[in-house]
Amino acid sequence: MLYNIIMSDFPFDTFRGIQNGDDATLDDVNVQQITFPDGSTQTAAAGAGSVVTDLEYAGTTLTLKQSGGIDKTATINTTGSVVTDLEYAGTTLTLKQSGGIDKTATINTGGLPFAFAQTDARTEYVDPYYDNTPLAGSQITELSQTITPTSSSQKVVIHLHLFGEWTTAPYQGAVLFERKIGSGTATLIQPQNAGSRMAIATGFATSGAGGESHTTPEMSNVVYVDSPNTTDTITYVPRLVCRINNSRSFYLNRSVDDTNAEYSERAFSTMTLECKNV
Repeated sequence: MLYNIIMSDFPFDTFRGIQNGDDATLDDVNVQQITFPDGSTQTAAAGAGSVVTDLEYAGTTLTLKQSGGIDKTATINTTGSVVTDLEYAGTTLTLKQSGGIDKTATINTGGLPFAFAQTDARTEYVDPYYDNTPLAGSQITELSQTITPTSSSQKVVIHLHLFGEWTTAPYQGAVLFERKIGSGTATLIQPQNAGSRMAIATGFATSGAGGESHTTPEMSNVVYVDSPNTTDTITYVPRLVCRINNSRSFYLNRSVDDTNAEYSERAFSTMTLECKNV
């Protein structure tokens, strides 16, 4: 009893086979068509904007459940042999049958969206005040990046590493994330109910040198999990901010004193974006 399975580009988040009490989980599988022994076929398992959420087998009926709410069913001819299990290992899908003739297929397990920006540019950002309008602080344009989720339920995991040095009071410096969905208006990702406090993503780690602001760079590292609830392209930009009490600059990827000597430092900064199914 053979099953011919044809793969394509339809997202298949969770593929579950249920038969005789056995469950098997299949992640990130793309399935377009299944041809059954009697010649019947199941096509277009997941259309645009919808992903398959479950595969159920009961009696002679195979049902593909979809997030868009439109389920697909097919009747299976079980004469002489029945499906006893569905196994997934690596890139191989195996349909186990009581008749002893198993059917295997290679699965295309294309990865989820990933993007990154990395720079060793040495840029001076002057007076990125928290009270700047229309948005706080200043964009770090070298680290601007876009990503497009393949499902509106996906999370976007943001990893940011910044290296540089403030000319004064690094403990008053901080970082925010700017987010723009499609062609919409850019907004800030901030903690809620902050009152008159600085609502930020993270601050800067300073060294034991304290007030030394010439050859002792600071670093800022943060991980944020965003829930954009969209399949539109999203633009993320980190922003530098500081309190308004005196003029100051932040030198990206270098110390304030950039003398060509070992007591001055240069480095790089990175932002990565990853879509994750939950």
